[in-house]
Amino acid sequence: MKAIRYLIIFSICFKINAQIVQKEIISIAVNGEKELLIPAYESDTIILTIELHNSKRAKKNSLLVYEYPSNLKIKENFTKKLETQLIASKNSIYKLVLKNDNKKNTDYSVIYTINSSKKKKPQIGFAIQNDTTYGPEIMQLAPQKILVTETIQNEKFYINSTSNALLKGGKNRIIIPVNIPENTKEWYYVFTASREEKDIHNTLSSFNLASQITKFIKDDTSIQNAVSNLSPPPGAHICDIYVIHKDTDAELFKEKEDFTSSLEGTRENFKSGIVKVTNTEKSFLGIRNPDNLYGIHVAVEIIAVVEKTEQVNKKVRKPIITSTKIPYFID
Repeated sequence: MKAIRYLIIFSICFKINAQIVQKEIISIAVNGEKELLIPAYESDTIILTIELHNSKRAKKNSLLVYEYPSNLKIKENFTKKLETQLIASKNSIYKLVLKNDNKKNTDYSVIYTINSSKKKKPQIGFAIQNDTTYGPEIMQLAPQKILVTETIQNEKFYINSTSNALLKGGKNRIIIPVNIPENTKEWYYVFTASREEKDIHNTLSSFNLASQITKFIKDDTSIQNAVSNLSPPPGAHICDIYVIHKDTDAELFKEKEDFTSSLEGTRENFKSGIVKVTNTEKSFLGIRNPDNLYGIHVAVEIIAVVEKTEQVNKKVRKPIITSTKIPYFID
């Protein structure tokens, strides 16, 4: 008999501990609706009581209950008061949608009771989901990277023969600093050599590498492919040209000492041509006349392909980022 009494007392206490009662007063505008989320464990009983609060005239009211997000479980219309219940088929969230189809704002008293076999309270968590959409196109200034050409050097020189350099104090080699602009992507030099000065003058005045590369850029043509198809300027006699990156090596070259040069861009026994250099470090062109008897006239044009940023009018769609709280059941 005593054991039976204890069992009854234990059962009553358990039910009280596992019962959740929540009451809310909800205001809904004309033809509006509001949602309420209720978490429940599998087999929990949800009891709903909804009635008008401080109002007797609202007659067009409706309740929809979904197992989240869209599995409809209950659909009821009521005038003053509604009582209903459901049993949770699994651990889930139930979404109550209360609608006011009346011609005035209406207040509702919502009471829900959860009777559960669990000892802990079911809970709802929220995950943030960001969605990005794009508005209509508008014109606005936007940065755009472009390539432009800059002429670094466009000159002609006379270089003595090796014998004159040795016996008469002339120079059979020169060094040209290449002042590479900031943001240079690559640079080119065009070279031609001849013993006749008039040939060099005519070639230099007619061959404008910078303008030709600029045209390729505007036409959105591959620069490397385009340059490789250009006919090099005419040249009659040979020189050696070295691309040098260090000041010390430039001095050694001038003093006819052993020096180090870069294989890229260096040409020996070179009459004329267009040469690409991708190394954008500080550089020098070292030019040497290897001929023992004859001096030579040379022409050199050096241009850089530089990346710049300019502001241009563009049609853009501005991103619109919206954040949504997505409910989930916390086990």
